[in-house]
Amino acid sequence: MGGLVTSIEKEFIFKQLIKQDGRVLLYGPGKHVYATIHSFDKERLELEAVPNLANQFKSWEMVSVYCNYVDQRMTFAAKIRKVQDGHMVLVFPQEVLKAPNRKSVRVPPPPGLGVEFYMNNQHIVLDYPESCEYSDVEMPEVQAGLDVSSITGLMESFKRRSSFVAGMGALVMFQKGRKPETVEERLIAHFGRALLIPSMQSPLPADDPYVDGRIITQQMADAWEGPSIFLEGATLEKSRLAKGRLGIVSEVYCPLLFYQYVVGYVYLKNDEANRVCLDFQSVDFAWEFARALAFKLHQNNYFKVNEKRPDPCVPSVLDLSLEGMLMSLPRESFKLNIKKHTILNMRILYLEDVIELKARVVRHFGDKENDYYGMFFIGMDETLAGKLRMVLYADESAVLPSNEQSFKL
Repeated sequence: MGGLVTSIEKEFIFKQLIKQDGRVLLYGPGKHVYATIHSFDKERLELEAVPNLANQFKSWEMVSVYCNYVDQRMTFAAKIRKVQDGHMVLVFPQEVLKAPNRKSVRVPPPPGLGVEFYMNNQHIVLDYPESCEYSDVEMPEVQAGLDVSSITGLMESFKRRSSFVAGMGALVMFQKGRKPETVEERLIAHFGRALLIPSMQSPLPADDPYVDGRIITQQMADAWEGPSIFLEGATLEKSRLAKGRLGIVSEVYCPLLFYQYVVGYVYLKNDEANRVCLDFQSVDFAWEFARALAFKLHQNNYFKVNEKRPDPCVPSVLDLSLEGMLMSLPRESFKLNIKKHTILNMRILYLEDVIELKARVVRHFGDKENDYYGMFFIGMDETLAGKLRMVLYADESAVLPSNEQSFKL
């Protein structure tokens, strides 16, 4: 992602472009036009363009805008307020970015374009704790010396390897009548993340070093306990102190995730016989084993899952290109957090065209109302790329240039 231009820089750049008659390029789905900046204030940016080309654009359309100042390419998204006789009025952009080196232009979705994606968990209803984390069931890249050829081999190798990692290693499965009971079990069942307790005398880690979000931090645990923490004290802290008195030194609880369901957990423990604090390497080992076991159990239909195709999820699309897209999902109706690197089966629907492809979650952020996901399309062949290129960049006569590096500004 490119660097953000400050407000002072933004105004200075626009003033210089006015003085120099510098061109800007407006890009919408299937159309583009070169223009010059006429004037601007805190609410609007006024441009002049060739009338018949400017008239392709309509009021309230979103456009991607590119400009160039001192050999630095800038880009921003803006909404068109008015188009008349070559005079174009845009809503003044809140953010201007130093344009990253992208191979293809991001454009707002054309009218009528829709996107669906599928999550493999949607027809799965299990009698297990349901966490707020979603993770696909797939074999991880195993680096912990685990034998993944069979469930028996996996369990035997876990017993051997866990003895090198901790004084005790165990697998605990939740069953009918065996629900999360302790505060530690309830925490991992809620978050769907690992609980690393490095020491019974110290708090949980303050930060999560994993890009995909893997552990419960102290802040997350405090928020989960709620206001009672100030009146009654933290339940987790009380549990740690009690365990410390029993001679327990360090623990790891790692959930066994089947999509969003926590079907059990991997437990590692050191006590007075091995007074070593468990660390992130211990989490890595437990995490790899848990992911591998979930995959093997699913492969053997342990959970008796119906393989019917699920109903699609329908996100809002903010922008897209040949490489990927930015989509949003409302938090009120879609409560799961899709982990980074999850691969989704997607369908892009436009007029009578249906483009089916896979996309990986590469970015995730949110606000109070929505979660936003940056998706990267993977495994797209030339046929699919050609179809998508026509949807995003073709006008009535030709395919427009879509490589940012080819723009002449």
